[in-house]
Amino acid sequence: MNIAAIDIGTSRIKCAVFTEDGNMLVLKSQRLNRAASPNRQDANVWAQSTEKMLAEVTGDFCIDAVAVTGNMHAFLPVDNNGTPLCDALLWSDNSSCNETDFLNKNYSSILLEKFGNPATPVFTLPKWIMEYKNFEEKSYKLLQSKDFIIQKLTGNFVTDPSDASGTLVMNLKNGSWDKDFLADLKLSVDHLPEIIPSASIAGYVTREAHLKTGLKVGIPVITGAGDLATAAIGSGVDDDTFSLTLGTAGQLLGVGPVGNYHKLAGKIFTFAHASTGKELYLGSVPAGGFCFEWLSRIHNISVDDFFAQAQKSEKWCDLPLFMPYILGRGAPYMDYTPCGAWYDLKAELSLSDLCKGAVLGTLCALRQNADCMENLSGKRSKIVFQALACREEIVRSCAAKLFKQQKFIPQNSEASLLGTTAIALTALKVDSSPENAIARILPRQEIILPHDDIVENYFKKYLFQAENISI
Repeated sequence: MNIAAIDIGTSRIKCAVFTEDGNMLVLKSQRLNRAASPNRQDANVWAQSTEKMLAEVTGDFCIDAVAVTGNMHAFLPVDNNGTPLCDALLWSDNSSCNETDFLNKNYSSILLEKFGNPATPVFTLPKWIMEYKNFEEKSYKLLQSKDFIIQKLTGNFVTDPSDASGTLVMNLKNGSWDKDFLADLKLSVDHLPEIIPSASIAGYVTREAHLKTGLKVGIPVITGAGDLATAAIGSGVDDDTFSLTLGTAGQLLGVGPVGNYHKLAGKIFTFAHASTGKELYLGSVPAGGFCFEWLSRIHNISVDDFFAQAQKSEKWCDLPLFMPYILGRGAPYMDYTPCGAWYDLKAELSLSDLCKGAVLGTLCALRQNADCMENLSGKRSKIVFQALACREEIVRSCAAKLFKQQKFIPQNSEASLLGTTAIALTALKVDSSPENAIARILPRQEIILPHDDIVENYFKKYLFQAENISI
């Protein structure tokens, strides 16, 4: 059995083919041009890129099923044919600040009680309120990125619990759209797609989709989940394991039992998970790896040179203190006001010291999230490094010194694609759960690097400054 897994990222679209044993036969990707419009994208480009890559893989492999993941929290209204009525507003679009303030002022307790999160411009709901007058009459459904691709392949309008909870409209208690809350906002639940389980069949490939992709008519398309959920599954996140991802944003992922979200609400983002009986927890620093791109640009070096410079620095205890809040603080403060800063700058510091300080400071924000999550929901003994934390030696060594858990790196770092495949294997009855599937198909290797007291002192200085920032 061969499964085509698709990931609609904000910077890159990927398509991989996996066997049921987890062997990745091929990986294709296409970078998206974000320079002209970093916070909005034409969803038709998502479809065209996906169709092109599927056509390429179906020329080489027999595909038995398709599964999809993708970026969360978007606002994408479509008509009854699935045609986009505007560019998708991505999670990074912060133009709905007024609507966010309105929600927090008037519904703060309801938001935490029903949805587990305060309003931020990241979520779909503030964007929907902002764009209400423009699209209320014309739109048929509001879709997330993976839901849009499912509609193109099957003709069906559906979503899953993880993406639904990422809109700030799905009640975490019962897993349904909150009609009463929507009615109070004068929004109609009719604009939202049906919520079905992640590990279910969303529909079957249509003849029209066959002509564009080469996929066989009638093969199943698995519902899948938002990219946070699939990344967690693909990293092996469980009740005893965190995942640390340092990409454009920095993310610390954990899971817990359903109903536990009340303990974390307002500190750590909480969502429905793709796995039955689990909730997904997210600690974040919005800039994350973007800080490294930003510093590289203003120092007129490449990102590769940035990491090389950071590797050259021999300092630890006297590194400058970097606060990676150039796009806001994120969790646990739930504040998106830009307020990045340097502390302890000295004339004798080199560019290498600044680069290394930026790496360590960014990771401190994620360590703070890990400590917060443990304090609220229990200790974890393991952590899996992904993305830059896995690939770049200086990032990996800093993270290993900073985090106290037993550290692991996966043999295949395509976490979202692997998690999507694990969900598909569950839907197709090959495995009993995504966790069992990923445990079977994904070995991981322990990193023997101990926690370091010198770095712990840096972290304590970081915490003091983080708690005393005045905005």
